[in-house]
Amino acid sequence: MHIPNTKNLTMPTSVTVRMYNQLNLGDCFLLKFIDGDTTVFLLVDFGSYERGNEMREREIAQNIIETVGDNPITIVLTHQHKDHLSGFISAFDILHDHFKDKKVSLWLSYLDDPIGEEAVAMRAATEKFWNKNKQAKEAARKRFANAREVSRMLDAKDAFDLFAEDQQGGEAITNLLKLAKHREQFLLPGKWFQLPEMPKNTVKVYVLGPPTDKSLLTKLNPGKDEAVENLNTMTQLVNLDSAAGLMLDTVQAMGIQATSHSASADEDFPFSKKFICRSVNTDLKSSYLDKSKGWRRIDYDWLTEMGRLSLHMDTLTNNSSLVLAFELVESGKVLLFVGDAQIGNWKSWFDVKFKKTDVTARELLSRTVLYKAGHHSSHNATLLESLNLMNEDELVIMIPVNERVSTNRGFAMLKPGMLRGYNRKSDGRVVRSDTIYHKPTSANGFKFPFAKTEKDFTPAISIGKSGNSSDHLFIEYTVQ
Repeated sequence: MHIPNTKNLTMPTSVTVRMYNQLNLGDCFLLKFIDGDTTVFLLVDFGSYERGNEMREREIAQNIIETVGDNPITIVLTHQHKDHLSGFISAFDILHDHFKDKKVSLWLSYLDDPIGEEAVAMRAATEKFWNKNKQAKEAARKRFANAREVSRMLDAKDAFDLFAEDQQGGEAITNLLKLAKHREQFLLPGKWFQLPEMPKNTVKVYVLGPPTDKSLLTKLNPGKDEAVENLNTMTQLVNLDSAAGLMLDTVQAMGIQATSHSASADEDFPFSKKFICRSVNTDLKSSYLDKSKGWRRIDYDWLTEMGRLSLHMDTLTNNSSLVLAFELVESGKVLLFVGDAQIGNWKSWFDVKFKKTDVTARELLSRTVLYKAGHHSSHNATLLESLNLMNEDELVIMIPVNERVSTNRGFAMLKPGMLRGYNRKSDGRVVRSDTIYHKPTSANGFKFPFAKTEKDFTPAISIGKSGNSSDHLFIEYTVQ
């Protein structure tokens, strides 16, 4: 059981959490820890989902360096998705010019370790499946270039950039290593430590995720009736491997990569030859998208698997998120930052053991007074059991989200059921990055779905104005 430290209660350690408004979907949080004359900053992620947001990212970077000044800073990258890291590319020159002569540290997940045993196993497995999916998509895109319905299937998420040096994830990490002069740490769940540069016993950091289980990383085939926890998404990739292989064989059998159908190609087709429609042409106007809905035949249903495979790979990257709990030792209050952790990540926390302390994940959750909503309030990124454990008397929930992007992309974010749970636990103390005050509507039926005024918070939230637009630049909240 946690016993708060009763020393120095007249000037308790505080932390101000600044959530930037990206004008886009993405995470960017600047944490300012203060204890007496000591000030330490952490920057947790910095990115935008959609392209063309470089000007806003550079404005945010400028605000970051002006705020941090000469103080030490630690940069945390939770996982390798562009909406968490693109700013480290578009605004790298601004950050580098300011911090090149200052102390910068970098925290990454153990899965980002280029030589770590677990990371190597994960990389080998995920790249195999990604490459198969990529081949199938490229081949199908050539065949169905003019088919709108098929194009939508093929345009499903494929932003899987975990460990890919030629994609944004690799470029951002390269920049961050340069910025930190290789003062990086790869954090494993179960690790805890004093926040560097802060006085001892003022702020502790606990690493909850991503999950690690060597047997699950190397054993992809679960036994009969075997309960697979932690990285259970890895075991599901076995079936997706078969699906991707069938998709590629099917594309080849239909003549997408060959000018004629060979006997061997027909033998690889996942259905009997009688189901193959030889009349399919490139534009598909007459046979694929006709009034009889011929495109719904079983010989084309496999196309949807490519979208599902891409989405699964995207989920795997989200589940690799670094999860950190920051404890203010004197008060025992906890701030929880989960990146885009999804359910497999969340479930693993209950098995995490911290050495030389009796602190548990359940206890940290019970003392959580600020929760950075997982995956922009996505429907599968907050475990109800864990949310119910959080401190409802003081709980504030901050959602880095952009309703325009979420709605246009059809993402499962800001759903009424999820927001109702947030509102219930926090008594309406919910703030989202894109909207300062969100009024209730008949559609959601909430009493207070989001903050109505600054006075809804104790202490009050504050709003940072943007110099380049009429939109606010950030919203921040102080915990002490």
